[in-house]
Amino acid sequence: MNNKIIAFLFFTIASLSAFSQAREDNSRPSATKATNKNKGFQLDKVVVGGNFGAQFGDLTLIEISPTAGYKLTKNLLAGVGARYIYVKPRLSTSTNILGGAAFAQYLLFEQFVAHAELEYLSFENPNIRDERIDFFSPLIGAGYRASIGRRSFANFLILFNLNDDINSPYTNPIIRVNFGFGL
Repeated sequence: MNNKIIAFLFFTIASLSAFSQAREDNSRPSATKATNKNKGFQLDKVVVGGNFGAQFGDLTLIEISPTAGYKLTKNLLAGVGARYIYVKPRLSTSTNILGGAAFAQYLLFEQFVAHAELEYLSFENPNIRDERIDFFSPLIGAGYRASIGRRSFANFLILFNLNDDINSPYTNPIIRVNFGFGL
């Protein structure tokens, strides 16, 4: 008797929930799924920006690093970037550093962001003429995000290079300011 009551309740609840589901082929607009309009690529989730830097004195350094990303969720931004750095020590010849990066940023709170990046750089070997050094830098860190209007921001980041060896162009910590502009 107990099993019959449990079976009756199970099938009754299952039947009620089946009737409450909207069908894909139903022509009434109120019955369509809300997620249908949000499928696929959305231009309003694209963010472009980057960072730039300059240093003058005993060492002249000019950096241009454009980026493009996509908001995978409300709080997760992932993207790629290019990197060009011109370096000229006062008593030496100049060099050009070329590279790129893949990055992810997660907005933990309204203004606190976690950042992870894998950067590739190629630069001239100062000891061997016409030879380049390829260098990978996994960078992690966090920082403060300041909103600039409704769809733009500036990040003030403190990053650490996890591959801090003799060929690294960085010294830890790395302070970086970058910008993002929503389309």
